[in-house]
Amino acid sequence: MQTIFRAGLKSTRSLRLAPRASKAALSNDSRRQFDVIVVGGGHAGTEAAAASARMGCNTLLLTHRFDTIGEMSCNPSFGGIGKAHLIREIDALGGVCGKICDLSGISYRVLNKSKGPAVWGPRAQIDRGLYKRHIQSYLKNQRNLTIICGTVEDLVLQETAEGSRCIGITLDDHSTIHSQCVVLTTGTFLRGQINIGLETYPAGRLGDKPAIGLAHTLESLEFKLGRLKTGTPPRLDGRTIDYSSLEIVHGDKPPEPFSFSNTKVWIEAEDQVPMHLTHTTPEVDKLVLDNLHLDRHVKEEVTGPRYCPSIESKVLRFKGRVHQVWLEPEGMDTHIIYPNGISCTLPADIQQKLVRCMPGCHNVEMIRPGYGVEYDFIDPRQVKPTLETKKVPGLFLAGQINGTTGYEEAASQGIVAGINAACKVLDREPLTVTRLEGYIGVLVDDLTTHGTQEPYRMFTSRAEYRLSLRPDNADIRLTEKGYKVGCVSEEEYERASSMKNALADAHRILDAEVKHTRHWRNLLGLPATANQTQKSALEILGSQDIGADRIVDMFLPKLGPLASSPIFRNRLRIEARYACLVAMQRMEILELEEGEALQLPENIDYNDPSLNLSNEMKSKLEQARPTTVGAASRIPGVTPVAILSLLRLAKQRERSSSAL
Repeated sequence: MQTIFRAGLKSTRSLRLAPRASKAALSNDSRRQFDVIVVGGGHAGTEAAAASARMGCNTLLLTHRFDTIGEMSCNPSFGGIGKAHLIREIDALGGVCGKICDLSGISYRVLNKSKGPAVWGPRAQIDRGLYKRHIQSYLKNQRNLTIICGTVEDLVLQETAEGSRCIGITLDDHSTIHSQCVVLTTGTFLRGQINIGLETYPAGRLGDKPAIGLAHTLESLEFKLGRLKTGTPPRLDGRTIDYSSLEIVHGDKPPEPFSFSNTKVWIEAEDQVPMHLTHTTPEVDKLVLDNLHLDRHVKEEVTGPRYCPSIESKVLRFKGRVHQVWLEPEGMDTHIIYPNGISCTLPADIQQKLVRCMPGCHNVEMIRPGYGVEYDFIDPRQVKPTLETKKVPGLFLAGQINGTTGYEEAASQGIVAGINAACKVLDREPLTVTRLEGYIGVLVDDLTTHGTQEPYRMFTSRAEYRLSLRPDNADIRLTEKGYKVGCVSEEEYERASSMKNALADAHRILDAEVKHTRHWRNLLGLPATANQTQKSALEILGSQDIGADRIVDMFLPKLGPLASSPIFRNRLRIEARYACLVAMQRMEILELEEGEALQLPENIDYNDPSLNLSNEMKSKLEQARPTTVGAASRIPGVTPVAILSLLRLAKQRERSSSAL
């Protein structure tokens, strides 16, 4: 039986979600032809469906159950180092998840503050119930979007001279829905299997059936499939935890919003819910080691997440080490605690003993055990940078089906796939984000050129140009691109443009104001110095010991109306801090573009220490032996940093030849 929702747009709240319009009513009208069909209501699916609908396409979101749309199946948080960059970029493209986080977080912190702003990681502890409520409301009221609850069994294909083209889906009741494009965001449901101890049963998530028929369809289309696994920790009863001896961590004051649309989050700083920190003990290690023979999930040869390993994997790989465990509340109105750091698939009775070995948890009651999930994924090298499959035109893939892990990674792919499915329907140029433009570009490029052998997670270290790909400037980098394809509203575009222009004007004005260092220090009331160098106001602003307010106040009449905004001042300070380094990176990029035709030496030794190449780069280059810098840049997986090293070698060789 299908449940069908028709939609309009949601009216505004105190925090910005969408333009004003009338609220829609539930309808039983079932149209069997759509422009775009999105399969799956997780974080990839919600972004894909919302993006396609925003662009004016008649869009269907097909999900198992309406009440699980936007479900946070694992940890109750968004953001963090690397991941927050993705959320800001999604928001810059008109996406939804950042706005919903600002409406549903219960504690907000910026991680990595001891480092520079380029690698800061805004993170929010999320109320699961609030997040689902807001995202479901948003989607129910999104114009051009219909939501149907059902199960997909097959794809509808049309044979053409070029091969098969996807033109719709078949449901488990054998009904067919046609479309011009289909976006699959199946998460862990593709032939999913849950493991607890030695028990195993088919499921994509606890309580939800897996997608078996769809997996068979993809195999029959000769897609190369692999198998990955992940897991989740047990849930604890917070009323049975003794917090008195545990370290307490409070949210930031003031909390920082994710969305560029918002200047504040929904919750007051003093009302944020704290988290507590406990840790594993030798008793935990012993329980794990003594019971590994009862853990099917760990014995499986399927690859799990390297950077979010289970407690079993931690104990095996790091014997004797103490591991942090964050006790994270799952919401304001629940006593359920998520123990972040002990993903576990041991039998339930062993898990109960294990959690009682941690400080503060000696009498804790386990509400439900942790479990592992195995699932199919498609080798993402079979997908274009637009996330359309190479084998089947009209079929797009996003999220864990492409081998990633994490809400943010899934949502990033979702918005790219949704936008490009709509672009295909509307006959517009597709949207692509390059490695030079965003972390989304890094993620998509890594997947489509390297593939993955383990669940892929985003880190700042994956981005070669991270000094210019910061969380604070995602709107400057991407909002115009999103506006041009039609997925960013006029209001969002105008706000981003105003900020971009104001920052550019301030940069120009402050860079032109040059004085001796001693003069600046005198103006700012700082101790005198013997330094006689001249510096611009921009350089002084970028100094770590100078407050942004003091510099901006000196030039207030010249800097325009935004200059009094704390957000503008903070962003200007960050821009000033990185101005010189970003300029150097831009010169490197230009150098790469201009040096494409330069010849590489025939006898080049890729092991030469001066090239400073990783073993992976050496192997790829040795195998291909490219003759030019441009040819090297087109080898899948060769990084811009490696190309820059080759370019400089080629230039050095060219100069030596000219001198002879």
